[in-house]
Amino acid sequence: MEIIIVFISIALGIVIGRLTKTKRPIGTLRVDWSDHSCEPYLFLELGTDVYTIMQKKYVVFQVRVEDFLPHE
Repeated sequence: MEIIIVFISIALGIVIGRLTKTKRPIGTLRVDWSDHSCEPYLFLELGTDVYTIMQKKYVVFQVRVEDFLPHE
């Protein structure tokens, strides 16, 4: 019986640890490469305020590649 409690405790600890340490994106980095003659334009869309980001050492963004001008 004690072994089952130990295994359940270990499994629960692993699940809680992964949920709290998961890196969640705080915004979107949008890449627009409509004009291939120059470098792509980068736009940063934040899901939180700047002061929250300034307190962090590392941040995670989602990357979305969109061409806003149609290619001919």
